[in-house]
Amino acid sequence: MSTFMTILSIVVLSIIILVIYNVLKSYVLYKVKVNKWIILALAMVLFIVPTLAWPTMPKYVANYIIPGTFVFLFLWFMDLSGFIKKKNIPKTNYSGIASSKKDKKNDIVMRPKVKPNRIKNNINDNK
Repeated sequence: MSTFMTILSIVVLSIIILVIYNVLKSYVLYKVKVNKWIILALAMVLFIVPTLAWPTMPKYVANYIIPGTFVFLFLWFMDLSGFIKKKNIPKTNYSGIASSKKDKKNDIVMRPKVKPNRIKNNINDNK
């Protein structure tokens, strides 16, 4: 029974982390411009240092908080590296204008056609 509870807690933790990551990726993470190697280094430090610095940490911290944060940072690194498809991020270029077909239609400026006879008529009228 304890094996079942352990597997269940791992599955639940994984689902919670994925939901939180997808929500934050859609609204926050795509706006933050950070080097991907800084995120990976932070994840590795978070994976190694707490066990060395705090050997008597509570079980819930060691089993849920530290691995959850590590997985979250590692998913962010994978996303920045391009291993994860970017489907929830709005397609905007750096100027902030959305690059969809609808917006490209609105950017077209209609200019009137030049009428060459108008110049000839104006010259004759002035004489």
